[in-house]
Amino acid sequence: MARRKGKSPLLIGSFAFFILLLQVLPGIVLAQAPSLPVPQLNAPNYQMSDLQAPQWETPQLEAPQWETPQLEPPGWDTPQLQPPGGDPPPLHAPDGSVPALEPPGGEIPQLRPPNSTIPSLQMPAIELPASQSPGGGVKKLDPAPLKPPSPEPFGETKGYDALKLSFKDMIGGTLGYSAALIEQGEVDLRTGAGKYGGFLLQLGLKGIDIGVKDTPWGNVTGLTLDGLDAKGIYDGYQFILKQNPNALAGNVNAQRSFSNAVNAANTVRVPGIVTGLNVGIAAISLPFDVFDTVTKFDQAFDSSLSQDKQNEKFVDGVGSFGSTLIDAGIIASVIPGGQTVAGVLVVTGAVLWGLSRLVKWSDKLAGGAITRGIREGVSKAVGWVKSIFA
Repeated sequence: MARRKGKSPLLIGSFAFFILLLQVLPGIVLAQAPSLPVPQLNAPNYQMSDLQAPQWETPQLEAPQWETPQLEPPGWDTPQLQPPGGDPPPLHAPDGSVPALEPPGGEIPQLRPPNSTIPSLQMPAIELPASQSPGGGVKKLDPAPLKPPSPEPFGETKGYDALKLSFKDMIGGTLGYSAALIEQGEVDLRTGAGKYGGFLLQLGLKGIDIGVKDTPWGNVTGLTLDGLDAKGIYDGYQFILKQNPNALAGNVNAQRSFSNAVNAANTVRVPGIVTGLNVGIAAISLPFDVFDTVTKFDQAFDSSLSQDKQNEKFVDGVGSFGSTLIDAGIIASVIPGGQTVAGVLVVTGAVLWGLSRLVKWSDKLAGGAITRGIREGVSKAVGWVKSIFA
């Protein structure tokens, strides 16, 4: 170990001296550079040859001297032509006058028909047979009045659909969602979230239905929404049954309470709040259903629409009228003594609405054959009744 340590400084010193020598050597060479002789470079003595162009003589070209001949016309004289005798002879008509031509006797004969009378021509009296109808009278044909196509009613526009979505579906749906939670009593988070999700799903489907209106996709959303509406009609019928004071369900509903969110042990009695919410839903829906009924029936008898379109609007009008009866029945159920009338209105409206939906979707599958058959049957029945009283 000691021997190895003794050689290390000598090796390091030798390496450092070598590096120092490399640094100093270029400086020594540069210091001796001015004393070195500079070689003189001279260009070789080349003699440039004199290049001169050959002496050529340019020939002078001159035009030939031509003489232009002078052309003169021949010395001819133009002869003067004169008539013989020197003067043209005058020309005159014989005797200087034109002979007058006159008819013999000096008079123009008058041409007359025989017996001096002109026969008068008259059209023979021909009587045309009058065409008469079997009833003995002439049927008067009046052309159908031409009128421009009526504008689209407000009830068929997307603006009305958006208005209906904002009030009937959003506000009425919120009241229905609240009534369902209150009627159920204590509701856990899962049940409340499920009911709220169903409410939002129904709103979303109605918004999509407005966007795909009058398209093949509108049949899919329309059929789904009709199923949800059927569930709402069934709930309305159950509500009418609970309004009967003799029913057990009515007594249970009157005594039902919901838990207070602050103190779960302290229950608060809310008699009639569910009834009020359901009546509010019917009151919001009633004006829209009445307007839909009037609009649909008005289009059902519009001559500017095709027969298939009129049949479709008539079926929709029947469904809207059924919804109107259901709304009126729910409102009448809270009137003292009106439960019987309310039950009749709700049942009748539910039957009309259900039949209209059944005919509508069956007719779409049959290509319009069902409504055409119904229309022809109604027309024949009306004609038969008229023939009895005629």
